Amino acid sequence: MKLNHQVAAAEAGLTAEKIMRRNLGFSRGMIRKLKRSSGVLVNGQIVYLNKRLQEGDRLSINLRFARYTDVPPQPIPIEIAYEDDHLLIVIKPCNMLVHPLKHEQENTLANAILYHYGNETEPVFRPITRLDRDTSGLVVIAKHAHAGYRLARQLGDGELWREYLAVAHGLFALERGTIDLPINRCGDSKAKRMVSPDGRQAITHYQVEEYLAGNTLVRLRLVTGRTHQIRVHMSHIGHPLVGDTLYGGRAEGIDRQALHCRRVGLKHPVTGEALVVEAPLPEDMQRLIMSRGK
Repeated sequence: MKLNHQVAAAEAGLTAEKIMRRNLGFSRGMIRKLKRSSGVLVNGQIVYLNKRLQEGDRLSINLRFARYTDVPPQPIPIEIAYEDDHLLIVIKPCNMLVHPLKHEQENTLANAILYHYGNETEPVFRPITRLDRDTSGLVVIAKHAHAGYRLARQLGDGELWREYLAVAHGLFALERGTIDLPINRCGDSKAKRMVSPDGRQAITHYQVEEYLAGNTLVRLRLVTGRTHQIRVHMSHIGHPLVGDTLYGGRAEGIDRQALHCRRVGLKHPVTGEALVVEAPLPEDMQRLIMSRGK
């Protein structure tokens, strides 16, 4: 897998390394790796990266390295929302881990993705966004290290955004608002989180989509991405998610937290094209909303 770039008039006289860093967004670490592996060609020839290039020169950069993983590929069906040579966005079902755990090495999204890659993509699982086991929806995955670096920067800068739909207990008094409350671990629990002044900053925007019978369908957008952020924030303001028994919700009409990542927006890590990808609500949340309709 290669990234091909033709040197433009405005880039003439720049070194290959400067074009890669300034215009193509390569990290210093990736450039060092490419130097060691002679992974950059100009007009089909291996060059030193301090070589100054001319307009029309063809820069070809290797994006695949001989890396391996100990996660076993498994033929698990996955629903693909978007895919090309650099980026994969899938719709994760509920009751599926993103990463294997020490005591649970199989039937995760990682196993499924590595099988899907086959021999066509570097066999490394690089999720940029993550979801809890019982949260459904979109997960963004980079297919190589350069895409991973650029997408991770977007996530940190807020350019890569995620929008969720949730069904919460109670009726929200305000139709929109922002929750800016830090989140930390809850005591000695490895799983549970809580709002705490000693925690890391966590910001969630919310907007009411629909008032239901005793519940609210709410749209949420994350500014930060702390563990269990939406679940903790909703519980803290007195509106735990339906089905989220860990944070005070009641298991009524659904056997998991009623939370779904339905939309993500980002710039393509190579082309820069703006992408917005959507995932429909899963059947269990559709049934829950129908049952709580006015």
